[in-house]
Amino acid sequence: MNRLYAIILMGLFVLNVTAQTDKKSKLEGSSTNELKYIGMPVGGICAGQVYLGGDGQLWYWDIFNVAMLNPGNEGGHRYYENPLTQDKKFENGFGLTIRQGDRVLVRALNSTGFSDVLFEGEYPVGKVSYNDDRLPVSANLVAYSPFIPTDAKNSGLPVTILEYTVSNNDDEDVAIELSGWLQNMSSFLSAEGNEGKHTNKVISTEEYTRLVCESDDKFKDKLPDWGSMSLTLVGKGKATAESIDSKGLPIFNANGDKKEASTSLGNKLVGSVSGSTVLKPGESKTFTFHLSWYFPNIHLWDGGHHWKNKENLRHYYTTYFNSSKEVSDYLLNNNNLLETTKTWNKTWYDSSLPKWFLDRTFVNVSTLATTASVRFNDLTDSPESEGRFYTFEGVYLGEGTCTHVFHYEQAMGRVFPNLARQLREQIDLGLSYEENGIIGYRGEFSNTGRHDGRGFAIDGHAGTIMRIYREHLMSSDKTFLKNNWKRIKKSIQVMIDQDKEKTGRADGILEGKQYNTLDRTWYGKITWISGLYAASLRAGVEMAKEMGDSKFSRECEKIANKSFKNISKELFNGEYFIQKTDMEHPDSPNTNIGCHTDQLLGQYWTTQTGLGDILPSDQVKKALQSIMKYNFTDNYGDYLKHADIPVKRFYADKDEQGIIMCTFPKGGTDEAPGIIKNEWENLVIGYFSEIWTGQEHQLAATLISEGLVEEAMKIEKAVHDRYAPSKRNPYNEIEYGNHYTRAMSGYAPFIAASGFKYYGPKGIIGFAPKMNPENFKSAFITAEGWGSFSQQVTDSSQEVQLSMNYGKLNLNQIQLELPKGKKASKWQITLNGEAVTTLDSKSIEGALNIRTAPISLEKGDVIKAVLVLK
Repeated sequence: MNRLYAIILMGLFVLNVTAQTDKKSKLEGSSTNELKYIGMPVGGICAGQVYLGGDGQLWYWDIFNVAMLNPGNEGGHRYYENPLTQDKKFENGFGLTIRQGDRVLVRALNSTGFSDVLFEGEYPVGKVSYNDDRLPVSANLVAYSPFIPTDAKNSGLPVTILEYTVSNNDDEDVAIELSGWLQNMSSFLSAEGNEGKHTNKVISTEEYTRLVCESDDKFKDKLPDWGSMSLTLVGKGKATAESIDSKGLPIFNANGDKKEASTSLGNKLVGSVSGSTVLKPGESKTFTFHLSWYFPNIHLWDGGHHWKNKENLRHYYTTYFNSSKEVSDYLLNNNNLLETTKTWNKTWYDSSLPKWFLDRTFVNVSTLATTASVRFNDLTDSPESEGRFYTFEGVYLGEGTCTHVFHYEQAMGRVFPNLARQLREQIDLGLSYEENGIIGYRGEFSNTGRHDGRGFAIDGHAGTIMRIYREHLMSSDKTFLKNNWKRIKKSIQVMIDQDKEKTGRADGILEGKQYNTLDRTWYGKITWISGLYAASLRAGVEMAKEMGDSKFSRECEKIANKSFKNISKELFNGEYFIQKTDMEHPDSPNTNIGCHTDQLLGQYWTTQTGLGDILPSDQVKKALQSIMKYNFTDNYGDYLKHADIPVKRFYADKDEQGIIMCTFPKGGTDEAPGIIKNEWENLVIGYFSEIWTGQEHQLAATLISEGLVEEAMKIEKAVHDRYAPSKRNPYNEIEYGNHYTRAMSGYAPFIAASGFKYYGPKGIIGFAPKMNPENFKSAFITAEGWGSFSQQVTDSSQEVQLSMNYGKLNLNQIQLELPKGKKASKWQITLNGEAVTTLDSKSIEGALNIRTAPISLEKGDVIKAVLVLK
């Protein structure tokens, strides 16, 4: 009989599995929910998808260019209500053979082999411990793929690293053998009707022991799953190309030394790799495995929709590698990648912020390591296409790198800024750019005849202008802005021209046709869309200044000031911002006098990029408080009982908390649907009563930026609890599809909590912590490096430290927020203990800006600033 205990301390992803033996002392496996839902992506970004399960089993192998699930076009809610569970599509795993005297024990390294299994996820690193009081040894697994912020190439390797550490807890010597086994999956899924062979080979050197699983080269350009996998043990070991017993099951401690084996295509062929040692009492030994893959033929994947130049596309990792063997060889020659990944992991979690908050704000970066994200090697080597990045809206669903979904994200733009810049140039200002300045909202499909006919998505367009500005901030110089300014300016002008359509003058509020992420065309004066327009105008002011275009800068500023005034005057009802409907378009959906979660989406963007308020701060704060008052529900089921607008998709259970997209505390639901013409439009209007994590994260970030920290944490905790491992996969926030990309806004609350500001081309960095600022510590990422920021504040002093843990950073100015009511009477700045020359300083609204002589920081450098307060 089995028992499973879920241990969730402060919302950590920590699970403990305890099994009991029956009278025959046979260990039974656990089948309860707390283990089977967990799936942490542990492959490289844009290299396919593989999950680390709660018990350390690798599952959901989606690396073969063959769709591993049916997403269902009705929406991803099917996977919210019935989460994916741990499966085993093919033979792979690890196990221990334990010898002590005449006693021989064999245990799988999963929940069936040990009575006590503990999982702790710290993306990108997953940690699993295995204990059993009946055994003389325990084991720990650390699993990950190289992950280094700012280094997209080395974070995109098709490999999972598995480091098993075995410890002798007994008072006698113990001989152990740790084995991994792997089925040959090359061409296996597409085997039917094809004649050929699977071939396993063993390669042994002083440096490594490797099993290579391949199939005939004649399938190289014919089958989507042609390629290879390798299981490599670092150091000396033993391996066999064929490892099965009479029942066809893998043997953990294979004694054979068969160097090559083959079987007909479609038949199961399993090989294994083992390492062994004798452990003295209290001694430990670590075995490191590389499980690498190479399946290049993404162009043959039926689920790949209609990518431009599809026939010439391969996975981006094929730019650097020609086999799975080469991937492992690369790691053997660049072991620093593993250490740097661990350094990042320590940097992120060495923080004063709550552990659960650090988990939740970083988990959605893992969306890049799922099949929702793809990067291409274009065999034509066309500069405008090579290495281009692509996302679905969610896994397999939603054509194009959709601007009105993806513009919410902060994760990719902040963690891999070079990849984000490339996306802006190749797609938004490249393949999907129209000569009139419109940024096509379906990415590369916008100009390929695959456009769905709804035209200009104004919210995604404005949001992409904001991402362009963020990418400029996250650059080390202004090359990106300089190279793209003409098109950027034209894209801003598109919105200004629409603003002028009705009266011939721009008043800062858009009218006319406004197709958007709620999947219908709206009309009227809409705060959340015009707010995005206002934010893009503010970004236009700054970018035009930098480019020396003073005329356009003045024009943007003039209209932005009108927007500030007119939205405030016309669309604020005393509690929150509304929409004024266009009576000439009664068929159009609208929020009218409803309270919409995204009403301050433009403010979200300006606070994330340091552009300040686009609306009066008192109204902003009041509106945020009203959203919490009217839209936060403690019990979703109770809300739906009384909701006038029913839903067809569910992203929260009846007893769960969350933020409703739009509520109507003052009425207006009779007008909100417009005229429903078909079942699709009926489903779409139901969005108003849905709960989307992508919106919740952006709202939480804005709340933190405005000082409403308690309210923000309530929202983030609601999301965290909905994705507790006892209910569903903590690493898969669902909307229309698994791993929905809008949820990559989840990194935004972290930016807000640290008050991080960065202007790379000007060499400016700043921090204004919003949570425990008197004793604060967090990570930061810049254009070319990352490190840790900390500060301690007393009544008379403020001490700040900036440590570089990777890469480089050029600085000319440091911005610090002073305690309320305090001023800095004097200060000293040092670099590695040596005084830094201060050129001048300026105090603005409680912040101190210190301009220094140019500073170039590299790994290991430490800047300290000590301020005397009065």
